[in-house]
Amino acid sequence: MGLSGWLCLWAAVVVGAVAGAGAERIVGAPVEVSANEEGVQQALRFAMNQYNSASNDMYGSRVAQVLSVKKQIVAGIKYIITAKVGRTTCTKSAASLENCAFHEAPELAKHVTCNFEVYSVPWLNRISLLKNNCE
Repeated sequence: MGLSGWLCLWAAVVVGAVAGAGAERIVGAPVEVSANEEGVQQALRFAMNQYNSASNDMYGSRVAQVLSVKKQIVAGIKYIITAKVGRTTCTKSAASLENCAFHEAPELAKHVTCNFEVYSVPWLNRISLLKNNCE
């Protein structure tokens, strides 16, 4: 194949790559998933347990609203979650915070937006919180 043949082949590859760039996902890139997915729920429970354990607040906090969830397949599963978190009326010693109401009084109400990254390796029964940034 001559130089012009190689140039034509190269041009076809470049045009094909550009034309198909929007059509396929990049393997291993984070993808949007439902907050109702079981793995997401487990990751969120773990993140909130870690959040409450690290907090000096006497009241427990729970998720008020999930804003976005992405899942990335790595050597396990990384969940990237953005959620609004609120202070409940229950103390942290409560068995479950899921049914606890949020504080309504302005001096006790505390709502923050948190970015959590949870790394899970389900087949090894391992989970860890990589990132916990709340503002």
